[in-house]
Amino acid sequence: MAEKCVVIGNGCAAAECVKAARESGYKGEMYVLSRDSLPTFNPMLITYFASGKIGYDGLFPYGGLDFYDKYDARRLPGSPVTGIDTERRTVTAADGTVTGYDKCVIATGASPVLPGAFSSVRDSVHTLRTADDATRFKEALGSGRKRALVAGASMIGVKAVEALVDAGHDVLLTDPATGIFPLAAHENCSEMIHGILEGKGVRLLFGRAAERVEKGGGGFRVFFPGRAAQEEVDHIFVCAGTSPNISFVDPSQIKAERGILVNEYMETGAGGVYAAGDAAQAPGPGGAVAQALGLWSNARLQGRTAGRNIAGKREKFPGMAPHNITHFWDHDFVGIGDVKDEGDAYEDIDRANGRYLRLAFKGSRLTGVNLLNIPEISGILKYRLTKGLLDGGGPDGPDDASLAMGRLFEKYPGIEKTFAEKR
Repeated sequence: MAEKCVVIGNGCAAAECVKAARESGYKGEMYVLSRDSLPTFNPMLITYFASGKIGYDGLFPYGGLDFYDKYDARRLPGSPVTGIDTERRTVTAADGTVTGYDKCVIATGASPVLPGAFSSVRDSVHTLRTADDATRFKEALGSGRKRALVAGASMIGVKAVEALVDAGHDVLLTDPATGIFPLAAHENCSEMIHGILEGKGVRLLFGRAAERVEKGGGGFRVFFPGRAAQEEVDHIFVCAGTSPNISFVDPSQIKAERGILVNEYMETGAGGVYAAGDAAQAPGPGGAVAQALGLWSNARLQGRTAGRNIAGKREKFPGMAPHNITHFWDHDFVGIGDVKDEGDAYEDIDRANGRYLRLAFKGSRLTGVNLLNIPEISGILKYRLTKGLLDGGGPDGPDDASLAMGRLFEKYPGIEKTFAEKR
């Protein structure tokens, strides 16, 4: 009897898992269970669609519904999973259907977090996660109602701000943190980005979270602590992070923290059960503490790793340093690793040209990078940071003498001096 593998989810990690398993020679039956009836969707493309930069089909990077047919996987859409029993090796769907498995991959992704202040208007605010969200956002841009609040100074938040401003909206960007990209950007870099946004007419309110929201005047009234006047807006967009879709998992059978805990083979502690993508919490580079990264590239690599291991390859997930890359208007921001880690740092601020560079070190090891409007060197530094985390060492002769590093040093002599001092 053929082995049976059940993949739970329909996002990037699920698609890559099925593809990698088949391409690695997996001969068992494959089933894909998900609540979605649409093809695999990329939420990072929502603002591009809403702004008219791509068409609707462009939201689905793996193509149409025939993707799983191509890889001989039976798709069961409209069947959200409500439970998994790792002892009986069964998965239960909302309609009561029970599917047995020999191997199972949990790749259920994540859902937007909605701060408590917005709970009373939950059905009226916009989040940016699904194809329906994409359609609603496009409608909002063309609605003629031009006052918008964006709650959450994240990467998707600033892309929403860009689309709204370009469509003629008056935009207020808020976040309880003190600056934009609070998890990725150093405060000095954030300050420069604030200037860019304000130059586009964006109003900023940082260090405060909305305390309550009321409907009224055909829109919303948003109240903030310490402000006598409420903010009246037509649209609210919440970009305040995500939470993994793992409520159906029994914590006594499968351990989870910020996501389902997995080892470098994407295996959970339960026999035959794997997890990947936004639902998983995997070891970082070089065996660093397990981390949950809501990144498309991370989901792709974890899904591939799970798929190849299902096929018997015993391939390790190398870990991935946190990295964020976003382009807004004519500006590029890159954040890699942790620039706020205690230790030495090299900083280059070029306000005249709107450029910023920061390298953070722990001992001789590069641990964090911030770049504003210097995209041409991001790949070099990402490689350098990841290599240091993987091999446990700092800069070495051969790497630093490479053509790429040589060009970097030629353009930024201060970096060469800094790396030389770290040898």
